[in-house]
Amino acid sequence: MVTVNGQQESGAVGQTITDFLNKRDAPIDNIVVERNGDIIHRADFDHVKISENDKLELILFVGGG
Repeated sequence: MVTVNGQQESGAVGQTITDFLNKRDAPIDNIVVERNGDIIHRADFDHVKISENDKLELILFVGGG
């Protein structure tokens, strides 16, 4: 089980950050991912795998004016 923005989710363990975001249709270019208190650099999204009990925070940047 993984916690995403305070909500428990199953099925994410073992996925890379990229795979996880793609399944959520998240805009990879406009998102910050924090895992267990550490920001994951976008260049590492393809290499970092989600582990059991990880706590993810997804922060989406939206432009406007």
